[in-house]
Amino acid sequence: MEVIIKSKNIELTSHLRDYAERKLKRACRFIPALLEKEIEDKEEVGKEVDRVVLEVEISKVTGDGKGRIYRTRAKMVLPQTTLKVEDVAETVKESIEEVKYELERQIKDYKGKIETQRRKGGQKAKRMRR
Repeated sequence: MEVIIKSKNIELTSHLRDYAERKLKRACRFIPALLEKEIEDKEEVGKEVDRVVLEVEISKVTGDGKGRIYRTRAKMVLPQTTLKVEDVAETVKESIEEVKYELERQIKDYKGKIETQRRKGGQKAKRMRR
């Protein structure tokens, strides 16, 4: 998995980069093994493989009157879909944490959809054998 971290209107220190990468990579543990198997199968056949890419942008925005000035956006490109998450908070770390939780939720939903599709395919095959 490739992680790209960018910053806008804020200095991206090595500490902040490491923190964001560590937190958001942790959310990726929910990517289903089924997806990894699909990638391996494509590599064996010689097809072009769609890699998982996580793009993160951390920025400082003008105040919205509520004290929230740090925005974190994350975009995860998966072979069949793209997940997008955004959060604005008072601190950078708060913003990154909220993005991590939302990304985990979206990945779990995606995993459930893949499992459902797989089960439906099995049901169709079972009906065809009858």
